[in-house]
Amino acid sequence: MVIPLVSRVVIAGAAALVVTALFYLEQKMKIKNWTEFQHFKDRTPPWIKLYRHLLDDPDWHNLSGNDAKNLVMLWLIASEDKDMQGNLPDIRNLAFRLRISESEAKQTLTKLSHWLIQDDINMISGCYQDDTPETEKETEESKRESRVKTSIPENFTISENVKKWADENKYINLQAHLDNFILKAKAKNYQYSDWDSAFMAAIKENWANVSRLKRELVY
Repeated sequence: MVIPLVSRVVIAGAAALVVTALFYLEQKMKIKNWTEFQHFKDRTPPWIKLYRHLLDDPDWHNLSGNDAKNLVMLWLIASEDKDMQGNLPDIRNLAFRLRISESEAKQTLTKLSHWLIQDDINMISGCYQDDTPETEKETEESKRESRVKTSIPENFTISENVKKWADENKYINLQAHLDNFILKAKAKNYQYSDWDSAFMAAIKENWANVSRLKRELVY
């Protein structure tokens, strides 16, 4: 029997939706570094630890207000994990707990991927396991590597990007800001995935406590 083209398109679309739905249902998610920062040995407490270093974390400041709120809610939900590993429930239950739709929950998880570990298990079929083009895989690997937090580089200095940003925003005394930033980063062992962004945040918040802005010329 020959199936009409329109019917084949509808069937293919329905199959894709089923695969997508099953993918999210089978996907295990957990909070990154949960056992390191929320080290509860034998209980699931009614509270979680919130560390002050978030105040100096550019990745946190780059989140929108709504995404930051959802991240804190994910931490609270993860604290209920009976295995105490920071595991999160499936997407349907997660959406309910966040009081948002499943599609919104998926978008939220994508935006917060830096803070999560997602293990893809029980993939539907071999044809869905490894069909990503090589260049796309390399791009994703590069993105993941760029999000890895490291200590301040030994040769960290004022980049052209920072200079341009400072000039556009009328910030001065960059060397004083840099000296203070390097000392504080080493003393407190700060770790960031984007050191230029961290440095710009430090300038904006005036860690060095120096004159921030260029004085307007008065004629």
